[in-house]
Amino acid sequence: MGKRGGGLEDKQTLNEYVYGNLREQILTGYLRRGDSLPSLSQLCETYHVGIRTARDVLRRLSQENLIRTEERRPSVVIYRRPEGTGNQVEISAVLARRAEIGEIYETMGQIMPELFAFSVQVCGREAALECLRGMKKDSRNALEVRWKTASTALNRLLDASCNLLFRDVFTSLKICARVPFFLEYSEAAPLSRAYRDYGNPMWIAEAVETGDPEEIQRRFSAMYRALADGVEEYLASLAALADRPGCGTPEEKRCFSWSAELGRDHYYLQISRSLIDRIGTGFYRDGSFLPSEAALAAEYGVSVSTIRKALAMLNRLGFCRTYNVKGTQVTLFNDEATFYALKNRVHKRETLLYLSGLQFMTLAAGPAAKLAFPRISGAELLRLKGEMEQPLSIPLDVLIRCVIRHLPLEPYRVILQEVSDILHWGYYYSFYEGGARSANELNDRALKAFALLEEGRRDAFVGVLSGCYGHALEMVRDAMVEFGLLEAANLITPTPQ
Repeated sequence: MGKRGGGLEDKQTLNEYVYGNLREQILTGYLRRGDSLPSLSQLCETYHVGIRTARDVLRRLSQENLIRTEERRPSVVIYRRPEGTGNQVEISAVLARRAEIGEIYETMGQIMPELFAFSVQVCGREAALECLRGMKKDSRNALEVRWKTASTALNRLLDASCNLLFRDVFTSLKICARVPFFLEYSEAAPLSRAYRDYGNPMWIAEAVETGDPEEIQRRFSAMYRALADGVEEYLASLAALADRPGCGTPEEKRCFSWSAELGRDHYYLQISRSLIDRIGTGFYRDGSFLPSEAALAAEYGVSVSTIRKALAMLNRLGFCRTYNVKGTQVTLFNDEATFYALKNRVHKRETLLYLSGLQFMTLAAGPAAKLAFPRISGAELLRLKGEMEQPLSIPLDVLIRCVIRHLPLEPYRVILQEVSDILHWGYYYSFYEGGARSANELNDRALKAFALLEEGRRDAFVGVLSGCYGHALEMVRDAMVEFGLLEAANLITPTPQ
């Protein structure tokens, strides 16, 4: 993707994202022929889009003969997968993504056990068991029924965490994991073997009954390990068959995508975050004036109207004040403005998204750092040290971007990059009167993590890195609760396992 001014990236339009997401669910069998799509209002709520966007997406899918739409009735999937000897078309499509599918299962195994165990911790044992209640009823049914029931139950469990990102991450990974394909075309062999290895979904519910976070996480990890191994075994057998005449040679391609900013006007919000970073970290000092609207529009490569929307948000959040003729003056953080801004539904959700990102990184950055640790060379450490010594650098940001670069799993990289992009550190530093220069605790923690990385102390490095995000979460969350955003209190700080 091409870069825009100020380091901003072009993003998919909301229409393209929702269309691509639903189309992928239909083509991969996640939504099958005869299944009903969510209603217009449900699509708007799920994807945080307007009714016009939802209608446009359904119209496109209907024009491609993937769904049937009727007034006042749910849209229904009518797509029929291509017929062929041994369903070779679909098998070839899966083999073309063999490496990526393997990485998706590995990524799920790294991220999801942490998220599930934490969700149980947040909602409590009884509420968690209620989320999983349907699994017991269907525990003796066919594998496909058990998978759907377990998937619905786990969605409910993630929703109970109050985090705005957990379920979106899980759903995106599931879609690209091609579970319906493995249930149907392998005669359930790899997944059946995986179920034998770790029991069945009730094995997970039994762990939840114990209330032991370590046991819950251990069982989820065992489940994903078994699934990853079973799927890889089956794909290897398919690849061997594909070498026979007439099967064709698959081409490797990558398609996993996920957006942490789904449902938002990317450009003006990205610009707002960029300016907040510059204000909070001292690039634009308190009392100084920002460049003119025309200059900012030229720098970021957008229209003046987009810049005005970004500046209006900064005014409402108390980072600056715009005067006629004079321009826009930096005011750093204004408690009164923040109090009133948080009465606005959009700004409340933006703040809860920010806190959700900090909570997610507290859980996901550690496993990522473990994977990346052996791949970070001495030359890379020297480069990192130079970056951290730059006057306006954010050491934690430098560290996590290094971890992301050296992650061996592409889906994991995509997810962490997306979440990192919504964590504007100027927002954190703005709680201190002197900005980044007077707020050393986060930087001190990050520099300690870097020292442990240099010393080769992996586990200590991982723990301190995760703790950086936990500290930032506590700092911003507690301030937001004081300002009246009571929902922020639901985003508790994860405790180390």
